[in-house]
Amino acid sequence: MPLKELLVFHPDEGYLADIQSLQRYIQSELNVRDVVFSFDEALSGVRYSAVADWGVLGRKLRKDLARVKTALPKVPSDDVKAYTTTGKITVDGIDLVEGDLTVQRYLEVPPSSEGQFATNTDNDVVIRLDIQLYEDLQGERLSRELTNRVQKLRKKAGLQATDDVDVFYHFEEGLGVDLLSAIQANTEVITKIVGSLPTNVKEKRADAEIILEEEQEIDDTKFKLYLAKP
Repeated sequence: MPLKELLVFHPDEGYLADIQSLQRYIQSELNVRDVVFSFDEALSGVRYSAVADWGVLGRKLRKDLARVKTALPKVPSDDVKAYTTTGKITVDGIDLVEGDLTVQRYLEVPPSSEGQFATNTDNDVVIRLDIQLYEDLQGERLSRELTNRVQKLRKKAGLQATDDVDVFYHFEEGLGVDLLSAIQANTEVITKIVGSLPTNVKEKRADAEIILEEEQEIDDTKFKLYLAKP
């Protein structure tokens, strides 16, 4: 299923410039329409949290460790961010310095968008993938599936890229509604790729010679594709 957008955040503009060369690869592998690169924390919704190696920190804090462990998850994002610059932070009255904590970046997804986004981070790079299903993207996927089937059928028929053919389809009564909608919504793209717009086999001229016909299946919907001489 095509996805709408992948947001890639990193605070270093140079880093983002380096990975932009991978944009087409990312789009292809994830089947995502848009990849957005950003170093703007506010726009991206980046937040900061801190974690600790409790075994190491425990040897330093001893009896105060429990206080830090309880309070650390409640430390405001801005305070944790400041720690990355100053190397100092106070947690429940306990002073900590650089090396005591590990800072993590993450994306805060508002409750209203829960279920729409998937996020991940390696502490430096933060990504947010829009995993919501969109009707227009569904139509694009189905049209690509259809054009792929037509191209394979052309190859099976031994046709060259310059050979003109008419393409027809046949669905059993009541089937293929989504595919037919996809054809109507993506006529320009389909025509550009396969050379003609697939139409109902009922519209085929009686004297048109069928070159090849084959049963296809997309999303559990079976139908027939025909190639005919124009």
